[in-house]
Amino acid sequence: MAKQKTTINIFGYRDYRAYLKDWFARAKETQRGFSHRYFCKQAGFNTSNFLMLVMSGKRNLTDHSVTRVVKGLGLGRQEEEFFRNLVYFNQSRTNDEQSLYFERLLQCKKFTEATPIEAKQYEYYSAWYHPVIRELVCSADFDGTPEWLAKRLYPTVSPQLCKKSMEILLELGFIKKKGRGYEQSSAIVSTGAELTSVIVHNYHKSILELSKAVMDKLSTKDRDVSTLTLGVKKNRIAQIRARIKDFRKEILGMVSADTEPDEVVQLNMQFYPVTRKG
Repeated sequence: MAKQKTTINIFGYRDYRAYLKDWFARAKETQRGFSHRYFCKQAGFNTSNFLMLVMSGKRNLTDHSVTRVVKGLGLGRQEEEFFRNLVYFNQSRTNDEQSLYFERLLQCKKFTEATPIEAKQYEYYSAWYHPVIRELVCSADFDGTPEWLAKRLYPTVSPQLCKKSMEILLELGFIKKKGRGYEQSSAIVSTGAELTSVIVHNYHKSILELSKAVMDKLSTKDRDVSTLTLGVKKNRIAQIRARIKDFRKEILGMVSADTEPDEVVQLNMQFYPVTRKG
């Protein structure tokens, strides 16, 4: 069978296994007699079902096997680099690894062109002050200038960064013009209870760093900090998580009507084990 190049845009994918499945399906449609056995032979694998095991999630790719898969796919240099980073991103075991490879994916222009909103969301969650500015621009006192925002933010953020933040918020549709001022396109932006993407994980880490930065600078009358160290039964953990979720919803509901805020505050909740499982 004469080898034909199967064309499918890899730059719109976040999951390399999904890409492989779609690529294989396209190859089956366009190449007569194409099969798992044929692909593995062309790529240099000894087993005929290697690709099938990878696509089903039963096998991961190594540096060596990635090279062989790239050969079988017939990828160009830019596609190969993107595919490698996508593989390492999907197979990362830590959030730091995920962050590293996701940032490498964002460096690919074709990826950001295919997913402009996702790239902007990453930028939105990359700094603590973007959500704060989203709230501040709706203040009745806001004069529409980044200089006003810079004076209100604590810790200090430059007017240039405030201006860039407003542009990001407008591009994402988180705020919109209303007369001479702005309003939020929706009352609440929440990361959700179980959203564990690398984007939001990094944002949560930045908020913890913000808390450390302002802890010693705010007076006790301007902050409320408390901690509990609890010994609990295993079945109690799910109950506590549910109560935290309900409390978070209650607070969001309480402030959702405050469309012209006077102040912006940060409420953080962390709940995690400090012992290893027995």
